[in-house]
Amino acid sequence: MGFSTVAAQVLFFIAVLSISAGVIAVFGNYVDEAKGAMSDRQDYITGQLRTDIVLTTVDNSSGNLHVYVKNVGDEQLATDCMELFVDSGYVSLSAAQKVDPSTENPITEVDPEDTVKFKPSAAALNDGSIHEAKVVTCNGISDTLDFSS
Repeated sequence: MGFSTVAAQVLFFIAVLSISAGVIAVFGNYVDEAKGAMSDRQDYITGQLRTDIVLTTVDNSSGNLHVYVKNVGDEQLATDCMELFVDSGYVSLSAAQKVDPSTENPITEVDPEDTVKFKPSAAALNDGSIHEAKVVTCNGISDTLDFSS
């Protein structure tokens, strides 16, 4: 066995080690990304389990629609993360239209067991008809309430 044979084997050995290190680095990154995705999914599911809302009242008697939503979950909800639908149509709400029911002051967060009042400037609803109000949070938790106008 000559020097050229030993040198060739050493070069092959170094090449195999380099390729192995590259493969390990790629799989290491894959495992890290998978762990991050699993953690994000776990946080999302935990948020869903801790979130719950109830539409307590929908008042349309004065010609102005008022929707009362109570946070019955375990965590605080941001009002900018709550959407209103009336008869399956999206109703745009500004921050000033999401208020504390007792003070009528705009609020940005709803603590557990507290209520928020939505005061949309929606089009008039047909009198004598049954309508549906639905509120959906950012993580997909929703509640629906039928009301008559």
